[in-house]
Amino acid sequence: MASKKNQTAVSDEEIIAALLQSGSIAQAAQITGIGQRTIYDRMGTRDFKAAYSAAKSDIVRAAVLTMNRSLSAAVEVVTGIMNDDTNNAGTRLQAAKMIIENAAKFSDRIAEEDRKTAAWAEPAFGFDPAKW
Repeated sequence: MASKKNQTAVSDEEIIAALLQSGSIAQAAQITGIGQRTIYDRMGTRDFKAAYSAAKSDIVRAAVLTMNRSLSAAVEVVTGIMNDDTNNAGTRLQAAKMIIENAAKFSDRIAEEDRKTAAWAEPAFGFDPAKW
């Protein structure tokens, strides 16, 4: 077994990178050469939690952006299948159903985001600074 590094010799960023790469504390400990207990201790601190959460959010955000770039092409493919008279009726119907269902879901999400934005714009507790 390899000797463990001093817990302060490994930065939070190195631990976070190892956690994101491996997906487990045990593997992150092996990658960084420190003990699992050290990782658990670091994970208990506010600064580490914030940095780890931000790193995970960045990964999710990047994945969503990648999917969004492909969204238009995907819609074109499904629309093409729906409009292609050489496809059987069942395939065309399934494509149409997919477009309708997903359009409804996206519309609901947009409406929810609009409601959230409107709620933030409302004065808190009925206080309207514009009236002062």
